[in-house]
Amino acid sequence: MSKQTDWDREEWLDSAKRLIEWVNTTHADQSIMLLIRHSHREKIVHVEEIASKGLTELGKNMSLEMGLRFPTDCKVQFWFSFISRCYETAEAMAAGFAQQGGEVIDMDPLPALVGPHVIDPEVWRELQPDGKNVTDFVNRWVEGGFGDRMESFDIYKSRLVDDTVKKLISLEEPTIHIHVTHDLAMMAVKRMIFRRPLVNEDREPYLGGLGVIVDGSYALFFTGDMAHPVRLNIV
Repeated sequence: MSKQTDWDREEWLDSAKRLIEWVNTTHADQSIMLLIRHSHREKIVHVEEIASKGLTELGKNMSLEMGLRFPTDCKVQFWFSFISRCYETAEAMAAGFAQQGGEVIDMDPLPALVGPHVIDPEVWRELQPDGKNVTDFVNRWVEGGFGDRMESFDIYKSRLVDDTVKKLISLEEPTIHIHVTHDLAMMAVKRMIFRRPLVNEDREPYLGGLGVIVDGSYALFFTGDMAHPVRLNIV
């Protein structure tokens, strides 16, 4: 089956397609940031495998296909979690973008995209390997359920905003910043901007994500509904 057919056929790519549509209708005169969940990965059966599993061939191919669809009249900077499935996603996206003539400024790991610091490794056993309970896990974390065994939500929120959204403020020309991360970090950001407990429907599929535009002292988030961006004061 061809890559093009896979891109058209796989239902889990619907969120990625909406994000690409938003980018292509928004980017022209302003810088934007994307926070994207990594692509289709190998199955995780045990918690000990969380850090080691990479992308499937389908995941690599769909990352390349997504890269082919970004507008090339803006330069792109990639950041990613150092876990293999995230940098493999970023590498394939960058290859697709470059294949159609786009210019990649640089590609760098970013610790905040790995997720919050976990002081007690046993906390990871509270998160199902396939991530099915990730929304409940994040809700529990925000409410202080893990105590000092895990970096607080407020500290992680500040660290992530400093390392991602605030970088857009000083840009002198329209640029696209693409950050490739994990389910947990993605849900932490959604909890941050929705300001309510998460539900299962908030979870992003592979290559799904959200977009950000900086407007003065605010960040306007695209989260799947182009008519109703969410405002977050970043000052």
